Amino acid sequence: MLSTRRLLRVKLFIEGAIVGIFTGIIVAALRFFLDEADIYRPIIFSHVNSLGKIFVAIVVMILIAKILSAAIKFDSQVAGSGIPQLKGILQGKTQIFKPLRLLAVKFFATVAAIGAGMSLGRAGISVQFGAAVGNFFTRLIYAKNSHHEAVEGNFLLTAGAGAGLAAIFNAPLAGVIFCIEELRKRFSPEILIASVTASVIASFIVKMVFGVRPVFETITATPLHMPTVATMPTLEMLANLSAAPVKFFALFMILAAFCGIIGAFFSKSLIFSLNLYDKLKIFGTRRFAIPLLLAIPIGVEIPKILGCGNVLVDEILITHIDLEILAVFLLGKLVYTLICFGTNAPGGLFLPVLTIGALIGNVFAKIGNSLHIFTADWTTLFIIFGMAAFFAAVIKSPVTGSILILEMTGQFSHLVGLIVISGVAFMIADLCGGEPIFSAILERGNRIRQ
Repeated sequence: MLSTRRLLRVKLFIEGAIVGIFTGIIVAALRFFLDEADIYRPIIFSHVNSLGKIFVAIVVMILIAKILSAAIKFDSQVAGSGIPQLKGILQGKTQIFKPLRLLAVKFFATVAAIGAGMSLGRAGISVQFGAAVGNFFTRLIYAKNSHHEAVEGNFLLTAGAGAGLAAIFNAPLAGVIFCIEELRKRFSPEILIASVTASVIASFIVKMVFGVRPVFETITATPLHMPTVATMPTLEMLANLSAAPVKFFALFMILAAFCGIIGAFFSKSLIFSLNLYDKLKIFGTRRFAIPLLLAIPIGVEIPKILGCGNVLVDEILITHIDLEILAVFLLGKLVYTLICFGTNAPGGLFLPVLTIGALIGNVFAKIGNSLHIFTADWTTLFIIFGMAAFFAAVIKSPVTGSILILEMTGQFSHLVGLIVISGVAFMIADLCGGEPIFSAILERGNRIRQ
C-alpha cells in the first residue's frame, strides 16, 4: 500500500493536471482577445481624425471607466494584478476570493482595460486566474473535508498560479520557478509535483491553440535566423582575456547597473502613483477615466506604447528605429504605465516591465553603436538582456526572469549571462532601496486596511 505522503503526491499530480487544463483554456481565451485588441486598436485610433469621432471616443472611454469602477465595487479582488492578493492569501493576510465570480468579472474587466489601451500586463491576471482555478477545484474536491482543503488547497492555489504564468508566456519552467521563488519562498516535493504538472499542461494547452508562437513573436526568430547576431561571451572566451569579450562583459554589467537604478526608481514611482491617486481623492469612474482619456491622443500619435507592450518589442527587434524615437517610446511607456498602474485597474506588470527593459537595452545599444563601441549586430542581445535585468530590478525575481527570457528565446548559451546580469541588476536595485514590488503593494494594502 502507498504511504499517506506518496498518496498525496499522486493526488496532487492528478489534481495539478486538471488545474493545468482549465487554466490553459482560460488563459488562451484571454490571450486571444488581447491579441485581437492589439491588431484592431491602432486601426480604430487611426480613424479618430475628426471632432465627431473624437467625441465618440471620449464617450466610449468614459463608459469603459464606469464599467471598471463598477467591477471593482462588485468585487475588490478585481483590482490590480492579483499577485499581491495571492501572496496575501498564502501568507494568511488576505481573505480568500470567490473563484467563479472573480474569473467572470475580472476576465471581462481586463479585456476592457487593456483592450482600450491601458499600459498594463496580462501575466499577473493569468497568475490570479490560475490560482482561482486551483481554489475552485479545491473547494469542489474537499468540500466536506476542511483539513484536506487547508493543506492541499494551498498546493493547488500555487500550482494554478504557476500554470497561469506558464500559459501566458509558453514558459512552463518559469511558471514552476515563479511558484518557488516569488510565491512560496520555499521548496517541497508536493509543490514541485503540483506546479510542474499544472504548468506543463497549461502551456501545452496554449500551444495547441497558438502553436509554438511566443508572446514576443520575433524574439525567437530574430536570434535564430539572423546570422549577424552575436552571442554572449562564454567563459572560454573570457579565459583568453582578449579585449573584445572583456569589453562586452563590462558593457553588459553597465547595462545591468543602469537597469537596476531605473528599476529601483520605477518601483518607488509605482507606489507613489498609487498613493497619489488616493491623496488627490480621485476615486471611482474619474480614476480610470484619466488614463483612458489619455489613451485617445496617445493612440492617435504614438499607438505603439498602448497595451501590454509585446507588439512594441516585436517592432524594435525587427525594425531600425532612430534613437530619438526610441527615447520617446521609453519615456512614454514609463510615464503611461505609472499613470495606468496607479489607478489599480485590472492588469499586471510583467509585460510592461519587460517592454521597458527591452527599450532600455535598445537605447543602450543605439548609443554604443553611435559611439562606435560595438556594431549593430549586438543590438538584439542588449534588448534581451535589458529585459532580464529590468525584470529582476523591479519584480525582484531574478531566477524567474532569467528562465522566462531563456524559454522565450530558446538560446541556452545565454543562461549564465542572463543569470549574471539579472543578479547584478537585482543587487543594484536593492542598494538603491528598491523593494520587491508585489510585496510592497501587499504591505501598502495592509496598512490601508488597518
